[in-house]
Amino acid sequence: MFGGLPEWVLQLAAMIFIGSAIKLLDDHLDSEYDICRGERTLAVRLGRSVLAYGLVTALLAVTFDKSLAIALFFSSYAVGMFMEPKEKMPTRVPAFVESLAAIGLSFLITGWREGLFALAFVATVDWLDDIVDYARDEQTGQRNLARRVGLVEATLLILLAFVISVLLAPVTTILGFLAFAVVTAVSELSTQNLWQHGENGLGQTEASSLSDSGDMTDARHLTAMEAGGNRGAGKMFSDKATDAEATDKEKDDITTQHEVADNPKYLGGDTDGRD
Repeated sequence: MFGGLPEWVLQLAAMIFIGSAIKLLDDHLDSEYDICRGERTLAVRLGRSVLAYGLVTALLAVTFDKSLAIALFFSSYAVGMFMEPKEKMPTRVPAFVESLAAIGLSFLITGWREGLFALAFVATVDWLDDIVDYARDEQTGQRNLARRVGLVEATLLILLAFVISVLLAPVTTILGFLAFAVVTAVSELSTQNLWQHGENGLGQTEASSLSDSGDMTDARHLTAMEAGGNRGAGKMFSDKATDAEATDKEKDDITTQHEVADNPKYLGGDTDGRD
């Protein structure tokens, strides 16, 4: 179909489209976390439609370079499960089993060389992003590679993965970083920043606009964050914290009611016992 185009153009296009598809799906899974950080991504605004748009984007990537697109998709899935290897997935198997299955399918469909390159390159980009987000993830309580194994160890792993990808496909590695830059730029431009410059975080405008547009889940989280002030997005992300605050308020109300009932001053009597 694209026989007249150079191979590097096809690879770059495939990596941009498959990267966009992966980014959409990843933002969809992290939509509540992104909202708590004050970011309304494109995936949040698309809602349920994000799956359809992600599928179309992935199919476009396959039309440019089927082998590379498939290898990058499976590798992204495998690396994404790396941090929680024992977590039970919807298939009722541990995450590491699905990771191994994804790597196996990648190697089987695309060959070991392309599969290994994709795995090394995706690991490089993903772990590098963990180091960039180290401080922010530490504040919000997110567990990433850098926080789990340490900055020095994570850096060594990134260098190892990067060397492997360069040795296997140096030109494709360069194209991959170009594609990553394009996908990141598009993501940043399409993300709405919900934080106000004020000290107490979100204002009523953002929460009200989300409520009016039907995004009640987003509005609920935004209102919770506004009430939390500067206590941090990670703390407000937990619904249990909100439930605990509600329970404490109920206890305070009950205590106040008992005080009113026991104190004659509130019943119309005097404090010295006179009627």
